[in-house]
Amino acid sequence: MKKFLSIGLIALFIFGLTGCGNDNSGTLTCTKTETNEEGYATEETMIVTYKDNIVTNVEATAIEEMDTDLVDMTVSFGQLFATSLNEVNGLNVSYEKESDSSVKYIMSVDFQTLDLDALRETFGEDFDDDSFYANNNITIDEFREENLSDYNCN
Repeated sequence: MKKFLSIGLIALFIFGLTGCGNDNSGTLTCTKTETNEEGYATEETMIVTYKDNIVTNVEATAIEEMDTDLVDMTVSFGQLFATSLNEVNGLNVSYEKESDSSVKYIMSVDFQTLDLDALRETFGEDFDDDSFYANNNITIDEFREENLSDYNCN
């Protein structure tokens, strides 16, 4: 019995030293809610997946309340915008009517296949080098610092 216990402790010690079983991978879910000056709320969620400490996927969802007269127009314009963005490898964007007074926007980014050159071309001069989708080789710690400082994460 002592022999098995000793072997078990040695194996546990070796795994702890070498980092086996701990590859700094996982999923981080972060949320925030903001209210604009007109009293409409926007609920945002970011689900960030990382492997070996590098961000691999992000799904950003926003549900935005607005005047009921603006919902259909916002969805129509959003869908036009999404059509061109969905032509970029590694990017998937959708706009849909969530309710009579809210729109749901989802952007999924697969950094392993994201074509940054095509994304820059699609956005043109509106491309934002500081946005979360602009860097396809970012650590989870850098991503948190640069994009999630005002989110609640778990």
